[in-house]
Amino acid sequence: MALVDPSQMRFSFMAAIPLWARVVVPTLILVSTVLNVIALLPGVPFLEIDSVILSSLAGPYSILHVVQLLWDHKLYPLVVLVVGFSILFPPIKLILASVSLVAPMTSVGRERMLSVLGHLGRWSLLDVFVSLLILLVLSDQGFVGVQVHFGLYCFLGAIILSMTAGVILHEMCRRSVPDKHLPQEHRRPLIMLAGWQGAVATVLAIGATAVIVFAFTEPMFQINQFGMRSNTWSLWEGISFLFTDDLQIFAVVMLLFLVVYPVAVLAILIFTLYTPLPRRWRRRFYLLMRYTAEWSMLDVFSLAMVLYLSEQTNFVPLEIKHGTWFLFGAVAIYTVAILWAEMVMRRAITRREAAGTLGFRMPARFMRPGIRR
Repeated sequence: MALVDPSQMRFSFMAAIPLWARVVVPTLILVSTVLNVIALLPGVPFLEIDSVILSSLAGPYSILHVVQLLWDHKLYPLVVLVVGFSILFPPIKLILASVSLVAPMTSVGRERMLSVLGHLGRWSLLDVFVSLLILLVLSDQGFVGVQVHFGLYCFLGAIILSMTAGVILHEMCRRSVPDKHLPQEHRRPLIMLAGWQGAVATVLAIGATAVIVFAFTEPMFQINQFGMRSNTWSLWEGISFLFTDDLQIFAVVMLLFLVVYPVAVLAILIFTLYTPLPRRWRRRFYLLMRYTAEWSMLDVFSLAMVLYLSEQTNFVPLEIKHGTWFLFGAVAIYTVAILWAEMVMRRAITRREAAGTLGFRMPARFMRPGIRR
C-alpha cells in the first residue's frame, strides 16, 4: 500500500497548536480587526491640523486624505501603494491569517501563505510614518498646531497586533514538525566554508550598520516655508522630540523599527557567520534574523519620505539634507547585505551537507498530527 505524503494532507492547524496559542492568536486577530475598522472609518482622523498662516492645511488628516491628494496630483502609482498596503492589505491579511488557522490546508500552502504575509505586513505602516513626518514638520511652530487623534493609535495597534499574530502562527508551524535525529557534527563557523563570499557579506553588514548610524544622526531635512521656523530634523532629533512631547509610543516605534531592529538583524547575521554553533542553534539564530527583519522598516520609512515629498506642495516644502540620502543608501546596502548573506549561508550549509559533516535541512514541511509514516 502506497504511503501518503503528510505534507500533501489537508488539515486544520487549530488543533495542532498549544492551548495558549489557540487563545492568544484569535484574540490578537479579533482586536486587530476592531482597531483596523475604527481607524479606517471616514470620520476618524489620524491628525488634526490647526494653522493660521497655512489655512489650506487646517482640518483633519487621514489615509483617505492622502489618497485624495495623490489622486488630485495624478500620482497614480503612489495611490496604488497607499490603497493597497494601508487600506486593502490589513483586512486581507487578517482574513488570510484566520484561514491559515482554521481552514483545512496543506502544510506547504500554509507555510507559503504565512511567509508572504510576514514579509509584506510591515508595509501597512506606510501611512503611520507619513503621519509622523507631518507631525514633526508642523511641530514646534508658533502659528501651527497639530494634535494626534486616536485613529493613528488604532491603526498602529491594528498593524502591530496582526504582525504579532502572524509571527506566532509561523513559529507554531515550524515547531509542529520534530527535527530528525542528527549525528554529532564538527562545529565550525560558516565563514570557513563561505570563503570570499562570506568576507563580502561581512563588509556589507558592517557598511550597512555604519550608514544606518549616519542616517540616524545626520540632518534629514529643513523646513523651507515662509512664516515658519526653519527647523532642521534628524531621526535622532525627531525621536527625542516625540519622547518629550508625550508621544512616547511613536518614539519607541521609530527607534525600534528604524534603528534597533535593522542593526540587530546585521548583528545576528555576523554572529551566525563567525560563531561555531550546533545545527539547532544555527537554525534558531537564522529564524531570529528572519523574524526580526520583518520588523525592520527602513524601506517603509523611505517610501513615506517619498510620499511626503511628492505632495509637499500641499503641506510644507522641505529642503533635503544629506541625512535623507544616507537613509536611502542604508535601505539599499541593508537589502543587499541581507540577500547576499542568506545566499552565502545557504551555500555554506549545502557544502557541509555534501561533505557529510552536517545534517542540516531547510524549513521542514508540517506533518498532520496523528498521521504516521
